[in-house]
Amino acid sequence: MTSETQQLADELRQVVSAFVRNVRVATATARTSQHETLDLLDTHQALSIADLARLRGVKHQSMRLVINELEQQGMVLREKSPQDARAQLIVLSEAARKTLADARAQRADWIAALITDKLDDSTRDDLQKGLAALRQLL
Repeated sequence: MTSETQQLADELRQVVSAFVRNVRVATATARTSQHETLDLLDTHQALSIADLARLRGVKHQSMRLVINELEQQGMVLREKSPQDARAQLIVLSEAARKTLADARAQRADWIAALITDKLDDSTRDDLQKGLAALRQLL
């Protein structure tokens, strides 16, 4: 790997991190353990507490506390696992789905306004090309 590639990688990391932080601050959608857990459930549909803990890199007991709080708020539900009747899966409630959708829409609206205010047509085309490159990295 060349030093130029390494420098590009580091700059990409810094810019993406700063952009995400700015969006969160501007839209008051800070990351919390609860929000990250809801995002995981939105991505994976249904997970056990053990799977959630593993994916978030936290202890089972910590995840159990987060799930208990989310359950009290009406954001998650417990369902029996179709594979093992003794096991429970955690799923999003409709309230959680709406909360996530509203937060995403708020962030998208803020970003759209930023693009409109700060980028000319040529730079928007460059942004499209940059997004295409980022998609290839995924």
